[in-house]
Amino acid sequence: MNWEAIGVFAELLAAIGVLITLIYLSVQVRQANAQALLASQRHRADAAREVLLSVSDSDHLAPILAELGGFPWGDTESSVRVFMWCHAWMRTEEMNFRMNSPEQRATQDQLLKGWLSVPWAANFWVENRAIYDTDFAKRLDALLENEQRNRVQTEGLFAQRKDT
Repeated sequence: MNWEAIGVFAELLAAIGVLITLIYLSVQVRQANAQALLASQRHRADAAREVLLSVSDSDHLAPILAELGGFPWGDTESSVRVFMWCHAWMRTEEMNFRMNSPEQRATQDQLLKGWLSVPWAANFWVENRAIYDTDFAKRLDALLENEQRNRVQTEGLFAQRKDT
């Protein structure tokens, strides 16, 4: 083998090394960007929770929740406190949505379905969904639609049993 062939082989190895390095760096940059975005979203959710929970934290929250019906949001001190509490909780769930893998979201979905099955909670969601990120809002809208469909089916089954 002559020196020229060895030089060409070395240049080829160097080019492959540069290519591998560029691919590795692009993956690292993509991961760093994703982490920065997640950190930003987490910071936004934490800040919202801190402000909202400072308004809603009170020894009176449990009795307020017990009294709830289909009230209009924000017309009394009690409803403002509940609105702030709901919003803080939904920001927490929005952050959980971001951090969970699709497989882990099944547990979160069950919790959210339970919440959306309560009329005042579903009302809160419908009236305030525009506050939240689009992908999270679509997820909750799908859960709410599914919950409403299941409620109609269940009510139909009970109606059939009554008729027989």
